[in-house]
Amino acid sequence: MKLLLNSALKQSLLYGGSIALMKGVSLLILPFIAHQLSTAEFGRLEVISTLAIIGSILVGMGLEDTLFRFAGSAENKQQRAHIAAQIYSLTLLITLISLIFGWLGASTIATWIPGNPSIYEVRLVLCVLALEGCIAIPLGWLRMNNHALSFFIASSGRALVQAMLVVALLYFGRGVAGILEAGLIAAIMQTLLLCYLQLRDTGLAFELQTGKRAFIYSLPIVASGLVAFALNGLDRWILAEHSSLADVAEFGIAAKFALATVLLLQPFGMWWSPRRFTVLNARGGAQKVARFSAMGAALAILIATLVALLCPTLISTLLPDSYTDAGQYALALVLVMLLKELVELFNIGCFTGKTTSCQFMINLLAALIGIAGMLVLTPEYQVWGIIYALLTAQSLRLLLFYHASQYFLPLNYPIRDLLKLAMLAIISLALGAQVESLGQLSLVVIGAAIALLAAAHHLKLLSLPFTLRSKALSQ
Repeated sequence: MKLLLNSALKQSLLYGGSIALMKGVSLLILPFIAHQLSTAEFGRLEVISTLAIIGSILVGMGLEDTLFRFAGSAENKQQRAHIAAQIYSLTLLITLISLIFGWLGASTIATWIPGNPSIYEVRLVLCVLALEGCIAIPLGWLRMNNHALSFFIASSGRALVQAMLVVALLYFGRGVAGILEAGLIAAIMQTLLLCYLQLRDTGLAFELQTGKRAFIYSLPIVASGLVAFALNGLDRWILAEHSSLADVAEFGIAAKFALATVLLLQPFGMWWSPRRFTVLNARGGAQKVARFSAMGAALAILIATLVALLCPTLISTLLPDSYTDAGQYALALVLVMLLKELVELFNIGCFTGKTTSCQFMINLLAALIGIAGMLVLTPEYQVWGIIYALLTAQSLRLLLFYHASQYFLPLNYPIRDLLKLAMLAIISLALGAQVESLGQLSLVVIGAAIALLAAAHHLKLLSLPFTLRSKALSQ
């Protein structure tokens, strides 16, 4: 177990660096973008970007999870590489089809999207989407084989190129189109690099039987993703219909700051997700899976608390005055992000069968409730109506996925200890709401971090590094 933890720490550090550059850089340049675009333009960009969410679900076809499921359960390295080669070949075929249909259908799709995007802008987004499958599978393969350094180079390189292009193109007045152009150029460069790495490791192969198995396994994942779009994408469309693009911009800003919860947890998730089935199938696997899932949940609670404490102050300090209300929206959206991450950690049982239809049914129910809530509440409460509906739907997803996963794969999670940690997090947030100065907020954030870490260690949810513990005990 200690060796596994040490490996996890090393891998997470590299993944953490890649995430900091791949996703965090976009947060760093967000204030610059907000100052360069009007709230209406930023709102339009948010609405267009939701096309990327639904498109990536269709183009990806759930093949990354399929790769983890079948290649991760392979008997040896040769079989694992052969399965990966077949899945990547299928991905290339989907990419080609997506490029053709996306380019030809852009004019029709543009009429479906609120905010009146141009056909050119829609084509830029669809071209990036077509490449996402060619990007996701090689990145997943690198994670499965502990090639964290290669992952770091491929991911951070795209992030840095895209950030520099965004700044340059906005400086020259390209506006929303310039941001989308930067994304396409960076995606093409990353695709070429990852294609070379994947072909070098596995080559290409195709078998009809494997394609059929992948399709059967991934179809419910795709359906679940499309349904989940109602809780992460359709909200912008409904808000744009019942409110204004300025409100969409504030909601989008809040969501991006709240997304820091996901980004900071991703180093753990990116290490754990591709190897959870390998650990599960090993000796004592069920106990290890329960322990690592609880570790991830404790980290999620810690991270969400710190992000929620900092978001309002960061938004009011870094962004124009027109985004003032986004700070309060971010507090609630951090909780939405936390609920989503807990679902990912506790639903492993739903992936252990030959199909993933259980996920589809749960996501469908939650989405229907979420859509109904947004349609009823948004006309009267605008942004808060969206947020109330999202909180209700995500809470339902967590409860249903937890019970379904326990039905398929009973695991001994330390639920009571996690609830104790969550109560301490709530107390920290209540204290943070009372502060009136940056100095006081800093003290609350530091105190909350120390208290939550100490409590998680005491409850055996997290283990502090040995060297840190020894130094603390020696003083």
